[in-house]
Amino acid sequence: MAKQYQFVIMFDEETNRWSVDYESEESAFPNGTIYDTETKTWEFGYAGDGNFVGREQEVAETISNILDLQNQLTA
Repeated sequence: MAKQYQFVIMFDEETNRWSVDYESEESAFPNGTIYDTETKTWEFGYAGDGNFVGREQEVAETISNILDLQNQLTA
């Protein structure tokens, strides 16, 4: 089963920082941010009780680390 993980990234001119925009993700992806290419369905990355779907936690941490590095470069 192949999954595609969607993220909404924003740049704030006031703070001069990049971040994941979780509020916009909810609006842009009301059925979840993970797309299953086999079943052609969407699902949410957080399953509750500290459990994540697929590689959601790993991918989200990687995106966060990349944005943190970018923010350090532009500081």
